[in-house]
Amino acid sequence: MTIGVAASGPQAGAAVRTAALAAELMGHGAIGGFVVFAVMDDAGRVRHASCQRGGITALDLPPDWLQARRAALIESGPDRPEPLVQFLPGADGVGLVTGHRLPNRPGADGVALNQAALRRMAAGAAPADAIGQTLQAHPEIDAGLIALSAAGELAWGNTRRVARRPDQGHAHRDNGLCRVAVLHNSIHPCAPLADAMADLAWYALTGESAPYRALALNAPVPISAAARDRVRVDAQGRILAIEQADPSLPPGPRRASAVYLGSEVWQDGRHIGHTVSELTADMADGRVYGVPDPARSLIIMKE
Repeated sequence: MTIGVAASGPQAGAAVRTAALAAELMGHGAIGGFVVFAVMDDAGRVRHASCQRGGITALDLPPDWLQARRAALIESGPDRPEPLVQFLPGADGVGLVTGHRLPNRPGADGVALNQAALRRMAAGAAPADAIGQTLQAHPEIDAGLIALSAAGELAWGNTRRVARRPDQGHAHRDNGLCRVAVLHNSIHPCAPLADAMADLAWYALTGESAPYRALALNAPVPISAAARDRVRVDAQGRILAIEQADPSLPPGPRRASAVYLGSEVWQDGRHIGHTVSELTADMADGRVYGVPDPARSLIIMKE
């Protein structure tokens, strides 16, 4: 019950973080617990951050990590065996290997599959060969892998055992300069989770719009009663106003769902989509003032 994400290109760290946040906002299951986040800096050095509980927003990531051109993550439920780095190993000047299910499960030779793929890369194999050879040698081990090289090459795959699972999802994007890959399983989403994660990561990497987009509450905005649930946004996806059809919307202070699931999204007088996640916020006197966790000031929409 895990997600694995890796990306290469400008702002790859931010792209991976955005994908994980999308999974936490949209997915239901073993999510928001342990997380390992890793980047490779321009000098080829691997750096890790991790926690056992709280998911991606529990990590205080430095700005240069978000700007890193190579990044990866693994996340699932809380309280996993230490050291957590075993779930996402990396090697300076070589690359990173993440995945889902149990990528740290040892093979017949006693070497964890993610470490085996990393060793193949260190010996000169491209990520696609490292992943392919490792998974082919262990078809019935419960693991999927994503390998990211120091050069920004990316490859992913599942063992035959995992590929048979009806609850696994995957998505990837590649334009030759930027790349992102997502694997997940057993996280029940209200929309195709892997595609939504990949779309949001791709926007962070390239600025190219995709069917799934993130909307941000960056400042207090008015909330008013209306005939339909609507969110009004500007061209940058910043929330300008919220309208609710809930007749019980009280005028006094409260913390509740400010943006309802399935709300229409409007921009410049046009209906551009609907929300596929909700936003819990503090409200008073006809205004939404903020969210309990500023890192979660996003909602996801689909065109």
